[in-house]
Amino acid sequence: MFVLEQFYVAIKNDEIAGVAACTDGKTFSVRLNTKELRKHLGFFKGSIAGIFLKKEFEAPYENFPPNTGSIEFVGTAPKFRGQGVASQIIQHIIENTPYNDYVIDEVADTNIPAMRLYEKLGFEEYKRKPIPEKIAKKNGINNLLSLKYVKK
Repeated sequence: MFVLEQFYVAIKNDEIAGVAACTDGKTFSVRLNTKELRKHLGFFKGSIAGIFLKKEFEAPYENFPPNTGSIEFVGTAPKFRGQGVASQIIQHIIENTPYNDYVIDEVADTNIPAMRLYEKLGFEEYKRKPIPEKIAKKNGINNLLSLKYVKK
């Protein structure tokens, strides 16, 4: 379901150390397959997952700025955290893709390691989406932050 052309992978000692995707805001980095979801989750759960995940991962970007890359699905394997893997992948994306600006949407304000990484790389907050109070109490996230990087 991952659109492999959009993903960057860091490998260390023949192990996947981290991943990230970069899109142009017009194409998706994930293409959901309801059949696969049903195969692994069962008919009912797979169908429900397909409906909800489609809204989350295949919603079109609204007013996406031209010449901007969207960095998505940044993740580091637990064994490799704190070793600069995500930083190197994002730097590689910035240096090797044709965009002038980059955005990272909806980072949880409580994800302190991610926020430190993005700030260290030069990303700045440009939008803040508050989480409704009842949901915030349940999941511990107060805001979803959107960050932007402008090439100099």
